[in-house]
This record gives sequence, C-alpha cells and structure tokens, in this order.
Amino acid sequence: MPPTDPTPPGLRTLLGFQFAKCGSWLERRLETALEPVGLRVRHFLVLAMLDAAGALSQQEMSGHLSLDPTLMVAVVDELERRELIVRARDPRDRRRYAVSITPAGREAVATARSIADAVGDEVFSPLTKAERRQLAELIGKVMGPYWSDRRASGGAGG
Repeated sequence: MPPTDPTPPGLRTLLGFQFAKCGSWLERRLETALEPVGLRVRHFLVLAMLDAAGALSQQEMSGHLSLDPTLMVAVVDELERRELIVRARDPRDRRRYAVSITPAGREAVATARSIADAVGDEVFSPLTKAERRQLAELIGKVMGPYWSDRRASGGAGG
C-alpha cells in the first residue's frame, strides 16, 4: 500500500526546509505566470513595495529584497526604461535616489498582484481561508524578529 504522505522520508518535520521549498516552488510558479506580462518576480516585488510606500531608495529596496545592489540598479534601470517607475534625487539627501511608481507602474502591479493571488490560491488550495489567515499570522510571528533586525540595521544583510 503506497504511503499517503509524499514528503521524502525524514524531511516532514524539518520546517525550515519545508518553508524554503514552498517559497522556491511558489516563486518558480509565479515567475512563469508573470512571463506573459513581461515581468519577473523581482520587478513585481519592487513595484509592490513602491505602490505601498510611495518612494524608497534603491538601497532600501535592495536590503528588503536581499538583492545585490548591482542587481537592484539593473532592475530599477529596466523598470525605469519601461516607464513603470521614476528615479529622482532625494531632496533630503542629494547623494541618494528616491524611486517612485508611475501610473503605468500602478497598472502593472495591479495586474501582477492578481496573477500572484491566483498562483497563491492554487499553491495554497489545500488550506481553507481560515487556515491561510492563520498561516499568514503564524509566519508573521516567526518573521517579526527578522524584519525588526533588518529595520534596525537599515535593511542590510540576508
């Protein structure tokens, strides 16, 4: 009789491994789903942050996403070329750029968010809506110290 749990032996109780695999699986699925609209997951995440925050520096975004600053510059360059964001000198610190979303960027992030929601609905379909809310709350508790440490250190690190 075949086992009902398809998890490889010894890995079911390794929560960190399970969460990492789930995140990787979700990201791969979202990457594929975003292809038709010409966005990558990192583009979507930058647009989502800017849509919520108004304006952020490249350094802040790089820290939040744990992206190498050189890669962040390339992402910002591409989104700026596509007129989804604008980059201007930060009036509070002329050495920094403040990046903000354009109306076209808001449209793009709305489309990408609906795609991300559909992918999330599919991936998390074994869970009820109440279980999804509970999972989000529990992950929030686990990740609270991580985000607090990153905020305290200015978003640096992994």
